[in-house]
Amino acid sequence: MRIYGPVPSRRFGLSLGVDIVPHKTCPLDCIYCQLGETDCLQIESEEFYTVEEIIADVKEALAEGPAPDVITLAGSGEPGLYSRLGELIDELKKLSDAPVLLITNAVLLPNPDMAAAALKADILAPSLDAGDKETFERINKPHPDLNFDKIVDALIRVTNAHPGEVRLEVMLIKDINDDRESIEKIAAIARQIKCDRIDINTPVRPPVPERGALPCDEDTLALAKSILGPKAVPIATFEKRHRTPAQKHEFNDVDKNVRETLMRRPCTLKDICDSHNLSEAHAQNILKRLKDADMIQADFTEQGTFYRSKGKNSTLL
Repeated sequence: MRIYGPVPSRRFGLSLGVDIVPHKTCPLDCIYCQLGETDCLQIESEEFYTVEEIIADVKEALAEGPAPDVITLAGSGEPGLYSRLGELIDELKKLSDAPVLLITNAVLLPNPDMAAAALKADILAPSLDAGDKETFERINKPHPDLNFDKIVDALIRVTNAHPGEVRLEVMLIKDINDDRESIEKIAAIARQIKCDRIDINTPVRPPVPERGALPCDEDTLALAKSILGPKAVPIATFEKRHRTPAQKHEFNDVDKNVRETLMRRPCTLKDICDSHNLSEAHAQNILKRLKDADMIQADFTEQGTFYRSKGKNSTLL
């Protein structure tokens, strides 16, 4: 279990991330996942860490600051697999005025315990990437015991019962679900969901290229917005960023914190500056040291330069 950040989120501001399941433990093996293939495909919930351990670490992170906009249950796996999720959300609400955000792929919502926990989150952010079973299986590569129709029914039921904010995310992938017919199928389901906003996304952070998760273009995002309606907002950015070389130094605590962030998600230079309160020059120095040590790599994409860890289990000495 790891606490990371606060890190900048395109959707929710400054987010204090709380990983409550092991790395890449998930009911899905989504082709666009920025962390790569799922290590453990499972649907059975477990108490991977005690609530007490998690709360102690969150308290420490909050004391160190900066204050987050949200406390986010997401990260390296599907938080719905945590068996004490509802209890954990109750305890997190006692620690801070920051709302508790649950980011979930929603496929475990047919489970009554997961549904009850989801209703406790201040902000519920489920995903819906497909309007039919075939597309769901192609994009999300689910555990064989999952049923698409039951997932959709539960998603509709839970969101309509949720007392707080609901933010639906739709991930559009070039040549898979970005045509008009596919988007209209998603929209037909979304119209039955009670949500405050629909975030339209596309894989701008580099996933594993050979898995076929390519970003759609801005015109497609605009088409999706017109189909999904006034609550829909394209959130993918298509900015170009470049890094410059900098002086090499020994590792320090800030280096380690940046590396921890990059082990969780690819980031641009601006992301790193914002999340760690660094100047651009300072962040460039850190990236140069980590890259020279072969601990991170730069992925140059049409959407910009993203830095990511080269090994999830390696550590800084």
